[in-house]
Amino acid sequence: MSRSPDARSGPEGRAPAHRPGFVRRHLALSILAATALTLTLAVGGWVAYLQSQLVDVPRFEVDLERPGRPAAVPGDAVTLLLAGVDVNQGRGGTDLATMLESGAWEPGSYRSDAIMVLHIEAGARAAQLVSIPRDSYVPVAGRGSTKINAALSAGGPALLARTVEDLIGIRLDHVVLVDYAGFTGITRLLGGVEVTVAETVHDPKNDKTWQAGRHVLEGEEALLYVRQRYGLGRGDFDRVQRQQNFLRALLGKATGSGVLANPVTLTRFVRDLSDLVAVDSSLTPGRLRSLALDNRRLRGRDLRFLTVPHLGTATIGGASVVLLDRVATREMFAAVAVDDFAGWARDRDVEELPPEDRVR
Repeated sequence: MSRSPDARSGPEGRAPAHRPGFVRRHLALSILAATALTLTLAVGGWVAYLQSQLVDVPRFEVDLERPGRPAAVPGDAVTLLLAGVDVNQGRGGTDLATMLESGAWEPGSYRSDAIMVLHIEAGARAAQLVSIPRDSYVPVAGRGSTKINAALSAGGPALLARTVEDLIGIRLDHVVLVDYAGFTGITRLLGGVEVTVAETVHDPKNDKTWQAGRHVLEGEEALLYVRQRYGLGRGDFDRVQRQQNFLRALLGKATGSGVLANPVTLTRFVRDLSDLVAVDSSLTPGRLRSLALDNRRLRGRDLRFLTVPHLGTATIGGASVVLLDRVATREMFAAVAVDDFAGWARDRDVEELPPEDRVR
């Protein structure tokens, strides 16, 4: 949620409590996990309880106003930037929650390891989740062209959001950061998530062999699955598909098995939400509740998982980067903005998440 100083506060200026270590290490992925679950939380008489608990979700300021910013699109569609946070272990720095609360961003302390744009169409008829590879080579204000995941490192959520807006050409309504602890917590809360590994592969970095077949993933093992890129034929592109494949399975389990209709599970999730995500200040408790109510019927089958149009990889300045097709990217998001992605994609070659039994 790819996650700008922060001035977060609760009711009457009270700073919400947070646990030390909001982001302790690499975020492999939570990205849609906490957000998708948040959007399905409204059931029966729990709305008032949900509202009270959402007050404690950490919030940060993001000012994106500038000359030439993409115009707001009329209607009730919503577009969110979901960003994960990668702690730069070699740079030290304070805990992210503390940094956001203090209002002082420490350049170099964090990078965004997973970046996704989630667009929910008007009336929640359908949604598109578009992954932007972290090594995408793009212009970043004040830094020239560089990898997109360096934007968060240099200027926090605001610079990352501005960079993404400049790339895709449409306005972002909200920004969500999701942390590593939140990801593992969600998998345990749901009792594991089942995925299929299409073929046996070895992860040399973690000395982990994934046998072909079904796996129920929870906690650290889920992290290993969504973090792997070494040993996969297409590197980061395969990692993006693993992330999306896991999210597809997670969303299917959360919405299709009644997990969130269970009062005990729902209570635990809402209670822990402040440790799972941080959101921009415009995502007030009331706005979050409205998103939950408005999108509670959205299901995995309504969501298309995509990768931003690209031209493959190259080496620039000794670093491997992803070259984006910027013209096609803007064309695609122009269609997304007016809820016409399906029409735009009908006669085009779009990189979309394949069936689960074809994901490595």
